[in-house]
Amino acid sequence: MSVEESTASEHEHVNREEQRPRTKIIGLEVPIFFGVVAIVLIGVYMEILPDNLTSGLIVAMVLGGALKWVGDRIPVFNTFGGGPILCILIPALFLYWGIFPESLATLTDDFYTTFGFADLAVTGIIVGSILSMDRNLLMKIGIRFFVPLLGAVLCGLLAGGLAGQLIGFGFTEAMFFVVGPIMGGGMAAGAVPMSEIYAASQGGDPGEVLARLAPAVMVGNMICILVAGALNGLGKRKNKMKNFSGDGAMLRTKEKEQTFEEDNNKDSAFPFSINNLIIGIVISLTLYILGNALGSLIPALHPYVWIILGAALLKIINILPMEIEKAAGDWYEFITKAWVPAVLVAISAGMIDFASVLEIVTNPSYISLTILTVIMAALAAGFIGLMVGFYFVESAIGAGLGMADMGGSGDVAVLSAGDRMGLMPFLQISSRLGGAMMLVLLSLLSSILM
Repeated sequence: MSVEESTASEHEHVNREEQRPRTKIIGLEVPIFFGVVAIVLIGVYMEILPDNLTSGLIVAMVLGGALKWVGDRIPVFNTFGGGPILCILIPALFLYWGIFPESLATLTDDFYTTFGFADLAVTGIIVGSILSMDRNLLMKIGIRFFVPLLGAVLCGLLAGGLAGQLIGFGFTEAMFFVVGPIMGGGMAAGAVPMSEIYAASQGGDPGEVLARLAPAVMVGNMICILVAGALNGLGKRKNKMKNFSGDGAMLRTKEKEQTFEEDNNKDSAFPFSINNLIIGIVISLTLYILGNALGSLIPALHPYVWIILGAALLKIINILPMEIEKAAGDWYEFITKAWVPAVLVAISAGMIDFASVLEIVTNPSYISLTILTVIMAALAAGFIGLMVGFYFVESAIGAGLGMADMGGSGDVAVLSAGDRMGLMPFLQISSRLGGAMMLVLLSLLSSILM
């Protein structure tokens, strides 16, 4: 072989190596990532990490990244929201078994609550998720869509509360601690602010409240996926049931849903940039200050509720330039990709007592209430959707299960099981605005009934 041929062969080999996809975890190649994990775990087990924001953030991000990567690759389990569920289960379970030192619980709890990371992350999620929504979709279909959405919420609350009363669980207990977290839009944007709202009403500790809310979110998400699969199976027999399934189309009209290009226009006109993140931080934290100011003046509503109302008002009256809405959306995307697994780990390790979780989820009454809540939400959304011109299956999945799943990964899992990924905009409305609406409602009710 000549020198030229040998050199060409080597270049071809190098090019193939460069083109071969490499597995990465939170952007790092696997060997490098596990080197980071090893260093972090050495610090954890030697208990030498200072109790501050820096230590808490790196521990939560590394553990969250590892658990999400593993959970998302476990067959079958990954269809039930595997990664986020591992993030919320494993840290609390390992502390319960004594695998992690207790100092980890103190570190993550202080990082998330004492040092204020919760306010930064949750505010960014709430503001960004609302401001980044497609306003055209909201205005053209969203108003009609809120009818089955509201029906799912009210029927879920009423059915869950009455069932809780009948089986001895209690009406308000079932409504606030089973139905509320299931229909609240997920963990980070639902159960976490909900725990703050309840604690403010009761005068208790948000961590203890969250430990009672988290199981409903996780169990409810699994049931949502099973129900979505069942609805998909029934939808395939639509020739026997008029207006039952639209094969992914929501409206029962000759003109199917329009494709709205607002988000695509934003992406092309205002691509992701560091400046966008700066703007997104400023806008979300400005609304955080506004929410706290209004909350101090009108304490009947929690500051998170005022943040929701402020962001929704800005979106509805369309006062902000598109570039600012896009920036808020970019900040939201950054948080969901970089920090949500860390948030779930911090919540699990620092705020959830696994012994209490076991006691809750092994209660047959609790499981029954969870199943009933999800099924009633889906049925109510389906039947009410029929009345306003939607197909039953699509309305049940979009408005009912979209409210009851974990949001984000839950939306993807539900739509995958239901074979209707095209309904994602509707599940985003359910998880974001529907979950926000649930927080407002529960804030009002908690000030009266708790």
